[in-house]
Amino acid sequence: MKVLFTGNFKEKVIEKIKNLGFDVDLATSKMVKEGDYSRDAEILCGSILLEKMDLREFKNLKIILTYSIGVDYLDHEYLRERGITLCNNKGAYAEPIGEWIIYDLMVIDKFGRQNIERQRNKIWKRRAVTYNLYNKKILFLGTGDIAKEAAKRLANFKMEIIGFNTRGKETDYFDRCVSLENLEETLAEADYVVMVLPLTKSTYKFMDKEKFYAMKEGAVFINVGRGETVDEKALIEALNNKLRGAALDVFEREPLLTDSPLWEMDNVYISPHIADLSEDSEERVLLNVMENLKRINSGKELINVVDFKKGY
Repeated sequence: MKVLFTGNFKEKVIEKIKNLGFDVDLATSKMVKEGDYSRDAEILCGSILLEKMDLREFKNLKIILTYSIGVDYLDHEYLRERGITLCNNKGAYAEPIGEWIIYDLMVIDKFGRQNIERQRNKIWKRRAVTYNLYNKKILFLGTGDIAKEAAKRLANFKMEIIGFNTRGKETDYFDRCVSLENLEETLAEADYVVMVLPLTKSTYKFMDKEKFYAMKEGAVFINVGRGETVDEKALIEALNNKLRGAALDVFEREPLLTDSPLWEMDNVYISPHIADLSEDSEERVLLNVMENLKRINSGKELINVVDFKKGY
């Protein structure tokens, strides 16, 4: 079968895939931008670059394997109509993003920005109080792999770890889980709220003005999921009036516009969609792609197949 890989990969990676018995083509970022790539592949591998390609030109396309967890940038309706199977990279980045959530919590609670500024300006000044995680409540909006990895690590901080999912189904590593029915009252008691929901029709601007104002006074908000699950205007208003702070790795529009008020807010920590990065990023990018290519080769069932009805 013919496979088209999008992105910039080393030759040894391509050779590894060829050794599985596939006919491999590569479309670098530059080639995709210029439209200079083959369109006869049966299997297409990529992530955000796929958004720049007209998938209707791929007449032989049967399977798409993504490097990303989120797949909201693809036309699910078209893929469903064509009978094209879509598999994501679920679980590949859970550990580094789980660690990043801990980092976000600590940098806000321990005044990370202020500490660095004082060091830069050679100011030796003790503060009277700093925040602590122990004995606090943290609510994860979403109880998938990323939330689980963070919850595992937070267990040692003696926090109450709460998860939100559609049915309020009990999930490993969470002290309790809630559904939409009792989400508002849970938002009111959580000291920290972490957004890790996938982007679907039902989660678009899930965190809106109503939910932000349901949150506890002085609470902290973190988003490492999808930018469009949050109403940024409502978040900015809440940061100016109610929330203690926020750490944001994803945004409604990326790159974040230079005129966004978020850049100037002292209680906001911004990172440019890098929570998934790690020392072994190269392996993680292709973790489930390689597994699924091996399964295709041996006739086994594919993993991480996206349910088009759910959107993930």
